[in-house]
Amino acid sequence: MSLVACPECGQQISSQAASCPHCGIALAARVAGPGPAAGAPEQTLWEASPSPLLLLGEAVATLLVVLVVIVLVAVALPAVLAALPDGGRGTWVDPHKTPLVLTVVLAVYLALRGVRMTVHAARLRSTRYRLTNQRLVVESGLLSRGMVEVDLRTVDDLVYRQGLVDRLLGIGTVGVVSSDRSVPRLQLLGVKDPRGTRELIRSQAYAATQRQFFTRST
Repeated sequence: MSLVACPECGQQISSQAASCPHCGIALAARVAGPGPAAGAPEQTLWEASPSPLLLLGEAVATLLVVLVVIVLVAVALPAVLAALPDGGRGTWVDPHKTPLVLTVVLAVYLALRGVRMTVHAARLRSTRYRLTNQRLVVESGLLSRGMVEVDLRTVDDLVYRQGLVDRLLGIGTVGVVSSDRSVPRLQLLGVKDPRGTRELIRSQAYAATQRQFFTRST
């Protein structure tokens, strides 16, 4: 596989692409010619891993919890105790021990979140996406490895999704719907340029099915 310049927009694209994933123009050489010949060698067209930016949401949520606890300890708790008779000394609330208890709880929370995010990051690093002119492959696993694949001839539909935060980060999710009973649905998470990736997969599925592949417009 090699990269060539799109004749319309000038962006670098795969020489095997049936259309440009950036501007959508059909490439005449691919449209006019026949589909992939039987027994043609398999070529890797795209490889990627989930973006570590997927962890940003968890990090922001953790930071918000920490800020809320700090506000409670530093502002809200003293105000509540001051409003109680004798500064809260006559209640079950110990004004001297409460900040320490909240600090310990916060430390335990941060430790648990740290472990969770570390495991999540390791899973992201161990996941690999690969698109060839014949199939879409996802390999994953920490201690043991596993692989699922979708034959491009079985692809029925392709979608991509980007939330507000995803758009700001330039990542998104590409969803694949296929007629393969073992893998009817497949999601590629944390993909950079999800629209372009979706178009690249679509162009290869279109070529693999002898130009009989159609998807909903997005």
